[in-house]
Amino acid sequence: MGRVKEFCIDLINANDGIPEGITLEDVSRMRELKMYNWEQYERHQENSRSFRRESENSAEAEKIQAAERIFEESLRESEQQKNKQ
Repeated sequence: MGRVKEFCIDLINANDGIPEGITLEDVSRMRELKMYNWEQYERHQENSRSFRRESENSAEAEKIQAAERIFEESLRESEQQKNKQ
């Protein structure tokens, strides 16, 4: 328990008090990251969220492109069948 207490003291000192809106989850994550400054932590979290959104968007884009390829192939096949008839 002493390490958490030391971390909390360092956190309070680095931020001139307890940051507004901080949760126990934030404290735990900051401790894992060895980060004491609240603003720096918030920037880190926002960057992580942005990266996740970009990754999700790129995954969705890949799915859309795959669906487009399948659609185009089936469209070509149906056109070829019409041309044969």
